[in-house]
Amino acid sequence: MSRLWVRLTLAFLLISLAAISVVAVLSLNATNNQFRRYVVSSGSGSQPGAVAALTGFYAQSGSWAGVDNLLDQLTPGAGGRGRVDQGQAGPNFAIAGTDGRVIASRTGELVGELLSPEELGQGTPLTVDGEPVGVLLNLRSAEAVLDTHAQMFLQQVQASLVWAALGAAVLSLVLGFATSRLLTAPIARLTAAAEAIAAGDLSQRVDVRSRDETGVLGQAFNDMAASLAAAETARKNLIADVSHELRTPLTVVQGNLQAILDGVYPLEMAQVTGLYEETRLLTRLVDDLHDLALADAGQLRLERSAIDMGEIARGAVAQFGPVAEAGGVSLRLSLPEERAAVVGDSDRLAQVLRNLLSNALRHTPAGGEVAVVVRVTGDRVQLAVRDTGSGISPADLPHVFDRFYRGDRSRSRQGGGAGLGLAIARQLVRAHEGALTVDSEPGEGTTFTMTLPLHAASELA
Repeated sequence: MSRLWVRLTLAFLLISLAAISVVAVLSLNATNNQFRRYVVSSGSGSQPGAVAALTGFYAQSGSWAGVDNLLDQLTPGAGGRGRVDQGQAGPNFAIAGTDGRVIASRTGELVGELLSPEELGQGTPLTVDGEPVGVLLNLRSAEAVLDTHAQMFLQQVQASLVWAALGAAVLSLVLGFATSRLLTAPIARLTAAAEAIAAGDLSQRVDVRSRDETGVLGQAFNDMAASLAAAETARKNLIADVSHELRTPLTVVQGNLQAILDGVYPLEMAQVTGLYEETRLLTRLVDDLHDLALADAGQLRLERSAIDMGEIARGAVAQFGPVAEAGGVSLRLSLPEERAAVVGDSDRLAQVLRNLLSNALRHTPAGGEVAVVVRVTGDRVQLAVRDTGSGISPADLPHVFDRFYRGDRSRSRQGGGAGLGLAIARQLVRAHEGALTVDSEPGEGTTFTMTLPLHAASELA
C-alpha cells in the first residue's frame, strides 16, 4: 500500500465504484418507477370501451350522478361489459372531475379526495363535444397490474443494469491500473536518478518524454543535475588550481630557505627580497580567494556612497598614464556632459577599473590605443574599457571570467597574476547590482563594459 501507483489505482477504483453505484441505483429506481407508472397509466387508456361508455353516460345524463353503477359494470376486457367483484384483479376505475376531485371509483377508494396534477396526468381525459368533463383513472397499484411478462421484463432490465455496473467497475480497475502506472513511471525514474545522484553519480539524467508537469519536472531535474555536475567539476578544478597556485611560491620559498640554511646561498638582501616577493604573491592570492569567497556567500562588505563614475575613470586614467606612456600606448578618456551618478563602493569600483586597465595595457602593443569611455544610457551608467590589442579567441572568450583561467598559458604568475582578477571584478560588479560583459574580435581588440544602475542627482548629496 506504500506504492504510489497502488494508491492511485485504488483511488480511481473507489471513485469509479462510487459513481457507478450512484448511477446504477438511480437508474434502477427510475426504471422501476417509470415502468410501473406507465403500466398503471396505460391500464386506464387500454379500455376504449370504458371511455366510450363513460362519455356516453355523461352526454346522456349531463352529469356524473349515478356513474358508480356504470363503473361497477365495466370489465377489464377490451371494451366488454360484465360484473366484476371488488376483489377481482383488473383495473380499479375511478372518475375525477375537472376540479381534480375523485367523484366515484369502482371500489369506493379516494372518493372526495383531491388529486395532484401529476396523478391526474396518469389518467385518460374524458371529453364530450370537445369539452373536458373528467378524467378516467386506474387506482390499482402497479404490483397488481403487472403481469408475468411485465415482471420478467422489469427483472431483465434490472439485471442488465447490474451487469453493466459490474463491467464498468472491472473496466475502471483496468484503466485505473494502466493510468496510475503511466503517471508514476516518470516519478519512479526520477526517484532512481535522484538516489543515484545522492550516491555520487552526477552523470544521471532522465528521459523527458512529455511536455506536461512531469516533463517539466524531468527537465528541471536534468538542469539541476547538470548544474551539480558543473559545480562539482568547478570545485575540483578550484581545489587543483589553488593547490597549484600555492605550491609554486611555497616551493620557491622553501627551496631558497633550504639553500640558505645549507650554505648554498648567502643570506644577502637580494635573496631576502626574492623571498619577500613570493610572500607578497601568496598574500595577494589569499586575499583574492577571500574576496571571492565573501562575494559568493553574499557577505562582501561594501562602503556604499554616492559617487560619480567619471571621477573614478579620471583617477584610474591618471594612475595608469605613466604605464601607458612607457609602453608606447595611447590612453584616452571620454566622459559624458552629465554626471554619471551611481551609488556604490568607490574603492571596489576603482579596483574593477584598475584590473580592466591593467589587462588592456598588458595586451596592447606599442602604437595601440586604450580608451576609457563613460556614458549614460537611459537608467544605466556604462563604463567601457576598449583596447586595440590582439583580442581574445572565440575558444577563450566564454571563459575569461572563470577562476584561474589564463588564455595565454605562457604568462608568468608574476607578470600575469593567478587568473582571479576578472572573476573578482565580475563578482564586485554584481554586488553593485550591475553586469560586466566582454566583446572581442581576434586581431582587432577587446571591450569590457561595466553597467551599473543610474541614480538621481538628488541622491548624491
